[in-house]
Amino acid sequence: MSPLFPERLLVRLSPAEVRVGAKSYACDPAFGAEPWHGALEVLKDGAWPRARVTVVLSNHFVRYSLVPWSDALATPAEEEAYLRHHFAKIHGERAKGWVLRASQSARGEPRVASAVDAALIQAVRAAFPKGGKARLLSVQPALMYIFNRARDAVPRSGAWLVIAEAERACVALHADGAFRAVQNGRGEWRTLLDRERHRVAGETPNLALIDGAAAPSGDPYWKFSNAGT
Repeated sequence: MSPLFPERLLVRLSPAEVRVGAKSYACDPAFGAEPWHGALEVLKDGAWPRARVTVVLSNHFVRYSLVPWSDALATPAEEEAYLRHHFAKIHGERAKGWVLRASQSARGEPRVASAVDAALIQAVRAAFPKGGKARLLSVQPALMYIFNRARDAVPRSGAWLVIAEAERACVALHADGAFRAVQNGRGEWRTLLDRERHRVAGETPNLALIDGAAAPSGDPYWKFSNAGT
């Protein structure tokens, strides 16, 4: 623990809410041209304590894709170009303005890549300037933050991770040490989960770890559990 920044503070941004630790602040999802502009208005007006801050971004603000492994990538620049090409095939020219990251995986295994507007990352960093009371440690997409917190509950045989939000759900399958599927879309989480189970080839686990919604009981197929985040 740093004596200058003794506390750790979790800040979660979504279109209609900013959560700072246990406190919640409403924001206007229709404010500005981007869905995150309202949340940033709340964030930049915050009176921050002396703390080390992790900011978690709602899946409303993130695109995900499962990216095949490539042995041809020798440098960080080559990896970024590979990821950008992958997202550009799906989303076109918009991908030029995104910050891209990919999860770690064993050699030969696919990885989950995330894409976030560079302007959003810059605005979050500007809300925690150098010399301020709060020091920004990291900015993380919700899927990666929640998976890292819940990964000890994922058996080798695998589990589905479900992140439920208002009007959106993100569903990802992690099995045999790597991500096997990811889908981030509008709608109700249970519908998306059932659709993804049938879309993925081969047998898949029936364990689903849920964040953002109550874990149902008594389901004839699924074994639901809270993600514990």
